[in-house]
Amino acid sequence: MNELSWQQSLVDTHLELFVRTFRGVRFAPGLPLCSNGWQRIVTRLVDRVSEATSSYKVTFIQIVEQHGILRVCWTTYSELPRRVEFAIEEAISLASARSACTCMECGGEGRLFSSGYRLFVACDVHQNGNPAPAVHGFQADYLVRTVMNGRSKLVCSRYDRASDSFIATGDVIAPAPPPPRC
Repeated sequence: MNELSWQQSLVDTHLELFVRTFRGVRFAPGLPLCSNGWQRIVTRLVDRVSEATSSYKVTFIQIVEQHGILRVCWTTYSELPRRVEFAIEEAISLASARSACTCMECGGEGRLFSSGYRLFVACDVHQNGNPAPAVHGFQADYLVRTVMNGRSKLVCSRYDRASDSFIATGDVIAPAPPPPRC
């Protein structure tokens, strides 16, 4: 008997976010394609999106590791309230930021490495290749979409791994473009 992978179990738990049909055949285009070290990140992402979209139809199109960072694409077939879109984008941004500092193999704290023309995040135990050069002072800086006074703004923020949250650094760039859905 085949044991279900954590990815398959996650899809089974959140069918509403993953499963679509094509000519009567069910499939999950957003089945997570990433290493076991990111299981907690992806599970938390899916839980956050599920909570935010409980009464709306949203589907993951793609959840993959790309260039050492988690990439997520999603779609909806109806108009979503802005608060729901922001909640989805925040969940995706947090997952992406956490993946950038989490070992793909074990889930421990990691950093970006390069080997054989491939970028990946690894801890000291699972490192293979050369550490990617970091620009001093910009290792954890992100532009995060937020709402200020009822308007969408981009805010320079720093990702804090301990609290799994963004901390605003003070700079505001306005207005924010609409979020990409792929």
